[in-house]
Amino acid sequence: MAYTPDFELVHIGVNCADEAQAAECAHKFELLFQLAVNPAKESADARFTGTQIEWMKKPGRGEHGHLALATADAARRYLEEKGFSFDEESIKHFSDGRVLVIYAKEQIGGFAIHLMQK
Repeated sequence: MAYTPDFELVHIGVNCADEAQAAECAHKFELLFQLAVNPAKESADARFTGTQIEWMKKPGRGEHGHLALATADAARRYLEEKGFSFDEESIKHFSDGRVLVIYAKEQIGGFAIHLMQK
């Protein structure tokens, strides 16, 4: 049986024009869905609603934003075998040298795709 990585959608990053729009979107989700608004700890340009929506305080990668998928190391090779390519300049590493985050070169539906280490 062929190997298929275990992909998990971690968050959706939505590009907003600025901090005010990001705050407004997060606040609407808070009011409508009772989701707590928490500023992102690892990024100064994001605002989280719950744990799955990242309201970007300025446009980031992707026309509309990005989709973050957590997976194991072998997933990159798996996707490359299917013709997907990655932006080597986007890599962020753990202190021990392992890849923490890498973005794909192409977008899907206007969303950048990035893999995160599980």
